[in-house]
Amino acid sequence: MNNIPSVLRTVLLPCLTLLCLVISTPVWSLGGDFSLEDGSGHPYSLADSRGRVVIMAFGYTFCPDVCPTGLATIAAALRQLGDDADDVDPLFISLDPERDTPEVLREYAQFFHPRMRGLTGTAEQLHRVAALYRVRYAFVGKGSGPRYTMDHSANLYVVDASGALVRILPHGLPADAVADALREAISRGSSRVRTTTAPR
Repeated sequence: MNNIPSVLRTVLLPCLTLLCLVISTPVWSLGGDFSLEDGSGHPYSLADSRGRVVIMAFGYTFCPDVCPTGLATIAAALRQLGDDADDVDPLFISLDPERDTPEVLREYAQFFHPRMRGLTGTAEQLHRVAALYRVRYAFVGKGSGPRYTMDHSANLYVVDASGALVRILPHGLPADAVADALREAISRGSSRVRTTTAPR
C-alpha cells in the first residue's frame, strides 16, 4: 500500500473495507416464508408454492420502465421453458399498497403472463417481506400528490422447490439467462444463493 499514491489509497481503502463487509455477509440467511394477498383477494403464502420453483420481482405498477422490463423478461423466460414453465410460479410483489389494490395488481400482472400472480399486503407486511430479501425501496414525492414514484431494488429472486432462495438475478439479464437459472433450479434444487453478473 505504501507505493500507492495517497489519492488512490483514499479511494481504495473504503472500497476494500466495503468489499470485506459484503463478502462476510451471510447471504444464505436471505429469504424466508411470507404471507400476502393475491389479486383475487385470497391469501398466498410462499409455502403454497412448495414443489415448484418461484421467481419473484418487487416493484409497483406505476413504475415507468424497470418493472415492465423485468416482468416482460420473466414472461419471455417462461415461454422459453415450454412445458417446464408449469413448474414455476411467477410473482410480482407490489411495494405500493395505497395505489396497487388487488384488482389493479391482478390486471397488471396478467398483462405480462396469464400465470403471473400480483401480491400485496399492508405496509407493515410488505416491509417485512422486503427485509427478508433485503429489497430496498423508498418513495419519492409521496405526499405531494398521487403521481409519486419509488426507488427500489430491481433484482429477480429465484426460490427452489423447498422454499430456499437460490439465485439473485440482476436487472438487465436477457430472458435466456433467466430461463437457464429457472431450468437449473427446476432440475437441481440447490440451497446456496448465487449472484449472477449482469452483462456489460
